[in-house]
Amino acid sequence: MARILMIDDDPDIIESLRLVLEAHGHEVHELASTRHVVEDVKRVAPDLIILDVMFPEDPQGGFKAARQLHREPGVNVIPVILLSAVNQRSRLGFAFTDSDISEDFMPVQRFIEKPIEPKLLLDLIAELLS
Repeated sequence: MARILMIDDDPDIIESLRLVLEAHGHEVHELASTRHVVEDVKRVAPDLIILDVMFPEDPQGGFKAARQLHREPGVNVIPVILLSAVNQRSRLGFAFTDSDISEDFMPVQRFIEKPIEPKLLLDLIAELLS
């Protein structure tokens, strides 16, 4: 199956998704920060990345990481799923959807909200890796 890198600061999210992904044969690696995202992605060499939006050190860390990965040759071909509860937790007055995906603003393949149903995540991973 696939090597999946999850980048999220919430250990509960990491563990719950890890259980689902590993039960379906995926190899899971994890990071709790986007601090060295390009180097970490090169080291892990994932087939797919699941990336959170908000991190304690930077509320926009996921967006910035997605842009860094998008600009990096060789890394920019790895599908990225942006997974966040920003729509539910924030009081920003707006919400993100797949229609916000763009090369400049949100260079990812999909945007999905936490919590995500396991079957939906597995189907999405299969679609992006096919």
